Amino acid sequence: MRSLRYLSAAFLLLALAGASHATDFKVVVLDSKNGHALRGKLVCINLPPDDPNAPVVEHVRACQRTDSGGVAVFALTDPVPVTVDVSLASDGLMPCFTPHTFAVSDAMKTGTVSKNTCGGAATDTTETGEVVVFAHQKSLREAMSSVSNEF
Repeated sequence: MRSLRYLSAAFLLLALAGASHATDFKVVVLDSKNGHALRGKLVCINLPPDDPNAPVVEHVRACQRTDSGGVAVFALTDPVPVTVDVSLASDGLMPCFTPHTFAVSDAMKTGTVSKNTCGGAATDTTETGEVVVFAHQKSLREAMSSVSNEF
């Protein structure tokens, strides 16, 4: 009788843990020129609105910094969105990837690698739940040149 009660309690805890389970969605940021991981960069994902027909449409945006491996981890809760938009928010960091909108189901199955639009670095290595994007950190010379073009 007592063991049945413990078994029921354990089953209930497992069910509750599964119901609130969040899916990890990882964005890996690599240097577009040499393929090295970019550490400490701010990456944001925009999730589609819950109700696009609501009077006020709010897009959910989550931002994380990349770790030493260039990885930013985001927790997606149920229901998992169909797509997410990836953007880079660090100053002087130029996005070098296309597309900017990724299918979550593709990333969860085999991982996704974006096309590098700025350099020759490439990879086909991914893990499940991962999107690989490329970026270029502007040098001081490039930053000064772009500022001088503004005037």
